[in-house]
Amino acid sequence: MAADPKSMILGALLGAAVVALGVLGYAHYRHTHSDEVRINFPGFSGTISKNNGIDIEVGKKRQP
Repeated sequence: MAADPKSMILGALLGAAVVALGVLGYAHYRHTHSDEVRINFPGFSGTISKNNGIDIEVGKKRQP
């Protein structure tokens, strides 16, 4: 029993759509869950990250 060519194409397109959604979901996750925290308080600015540790500047103006 041979499968209908239309259903094979539809299955391939559905599989490609599922993979594309997975890739987009992973990219969104990586973008929203960063390993760096920015500090912006009056008189203090800097970052805290897993790789570079703590980098704080005192007496600098706030950067947007």
